[in-house]
Amino acid sequence: MPTRIITGIACGFTLFIGWFTWSMYTTARPIAEESLRGAALSIAAAVEHLADSDPSFAMLDGYTSPDLAYLSVSDHNGIILFHTNSRLINQRLKTSLNRPRGANGFDERRVRLGTGEEAYLARMPLHADRKEYLLTLALHTYRYDRVIRRAKTGVTVLAAMVCAGWLLVMIISRYMRREEIHRLEMHHREEMVRLGELGALLAHEIRNPLGGIKGFAQLVEESDDAQRSAGFASKIVAQTSRLEDLVNDLLAFAREEKDAHLPLDLAPLVEECVALVRHEAEQQHIDVKLSMAHGIVVPIAAQRIEQLLLNLCKNAVQAMPDGGELRAELRRERNMAVITIADSGIGIQPKHLDHIFEPFWTNKARGTGLGLALCRRIAEEHGGAVRVKSAVNQGSVFTVELPLTT
Repeated sequence: MPTRIITGIACGFTLFIGWFTWSMYTTARPIAEESLRGAALSIAAAVEHLADSDPSFAMLDGYTSPDLAYLSVSDHNGIILFHTNSRLINQRLKTSLNRPRGANGFDERRVRLGTGEEAYLARMPLHADRKEYLLTLALHTYRYDRVIRRAKTGVTVLAAMVCAGWLLVMIISRYMRREEIHRLEMHHREEMVRLGELGALLAHEIRNPLGGIKGFAQLVEESDDAQRSAGFASKIVAQTSRLEDLVNDLLAFAREEKDAHLPLDLAPLVEECVALVRHEAEQQHIDVKLSMAHGIVVPIAAQRIEQLLLNLCKNAVQAMPDGGELRAELRRERNMAVITIADSGIGIQPKHLDHIFEPFWTNKARGTGLGLALCRRIAEEHGGAVRVKSAVNQGSVFTVELPLTT
């Protein structure tokens, strides 16, 4: 995705530069021509003023301009009456140059002088002493064509910049692609390592109850005492239940959430989950307290949230083997529904807090290590989160946050 974004930005920048360069280049020559035309008209106005003051055109000898290559004045017969090159005076113009062809008698074009220089040639009527003459002006173009040269230079520079930019984009894209491939390889290796660790943990968790089942089954096979066999059988059932719990937790953890999220009032759900552990809690002399804010409706998959809350409530009861207090609270905070399950039990050691939500991590003798990992996954499936605060011998507080809308 980052590579596509960079490429898109580069394409957009290239199109902008291309448009800007083309616009600058296509407007350069019209600007130069317009400037030359303006200079020619200014010189023509000055020449007409001088000619009107002196019909002999003698005053034109003293007229100079840095843009002027030459000027000439001829009559309607094509006889040159004045020319900056005095040797051409009284000679006849070529027929093709005798009359301006443009609108309003104004004609302009570019010509090549005898010196090889390109000049701007303008011809127009000249009125002096109530007579009409033909004024021919040849102007140097190098000063006005500077804008064209700058446009060409700009095109070259911008083209070079675009090429350099694309080269840079290609280098960056290649580097990012290599980084992406490297990241994927590292992620794959980490996943393989993690799978290896999970496989080892799973094998250990399964091997222990399987060993117990095998041992007790052998004792049942060798025993002739029905009462002793019944005791061994009950232990086999217990180990089988342990395996069943492990498999159920694994299936729940690996399950992709597909249940529809339907609006549901959370208060009855929380109360039902607490009711399911109340009998066990009372047997351990645990006081159960509820604080429910009714009317908090959240779009949820009810069975998944019930599983989350039951895990937290069972963990709270197990954390208080000598009795204590279990508190369940439901409240609204801004756009979140907040469920708190708190206990006054043994608490969690600080060094363990960063690991309790990891799959297969547990500090219980018979835990699967998937309960809290499953709680986190279910909360994240609903766009929420699970957080914990705990202190040793003071208890733990688990907070579930669920968005009111999805």
